[in-house]
Amino acid sequence: MNESIWTIPLFPLETVLFPYTALPLHIFEPRYREMVMHCLETDSPFGVVLIREGREVGDPEVQVHEVGTLARIGRLRRQPDGRLHLLAIGEERFQIVRVLRHEAPYLKAHVRLWRDYEPFDWDADQQYADAVAQRFREFLQIALEAGGLRVDDIELPHSPTALSFAIAGTLQLEMPLRQYLLELQDARERLRLVDQILETLTSVLASEIQPYNPDHWREYVNPN
Repeated sequence: MNESIWTIPLFPLETVLFPYTALPLHIFEPRYREMVMHCLETDSPFGVVLIREGREVGDPEVQVHEVGTLARIGRLRRQPDGRLHLLAIGEERFQIVRVLRHEAPYLKAHVRLWRDYEPFDWDADQQYADAVAQRFREFLQIALEAGGLRVDDIELPHSPTALSFAIAGTLQLEMPLRQYLLELQDARERLRLVDQILETLTSVLASEIQPYNPDHWREYVNPN
């Protein structure tokens, strides 16, 4: 896709989809089933946008945030009653230029791509991204070990932009913060914010979560 304006279907939700992440969706309303079929037939994405005002289903006047994420259908399963279960794969971000409410049963919009600014120092940003990636690995190790699990090699995106979105999409954050991170056009600043959150969460996990001890649970398990 180029920098021009083009038209996409919109799927307003009460959540934020980040690029480089996936979102499972349950599609049951007829107009959105029609939207999914259109995207499959034309091999085109739809736009996931966070609702600003209104309801997720059945509200023709729902108001949405200006910046969302293009989503491709990665996996699809049809139910006998017509419902659809799909996995939406986040691609690039977009900015809504104009919402179109009466061209189809579902919302559509004229949009343009919304990308990060060029960094001032590529090498410095990459070094910082590597440090944040290491903190994220430490956070995941602590969280997993508390449940008796261990992952020796956690592979993460290399680029600062992709890494910042991958981490933001993993953490349980309030929707206004998720939308703010989505709209930021500075990968370094986005990394700085998720790094601060990781530092706090890692400290809390390290001090409050006890390591998994199988002996603690033996009294609750019937050996027979």
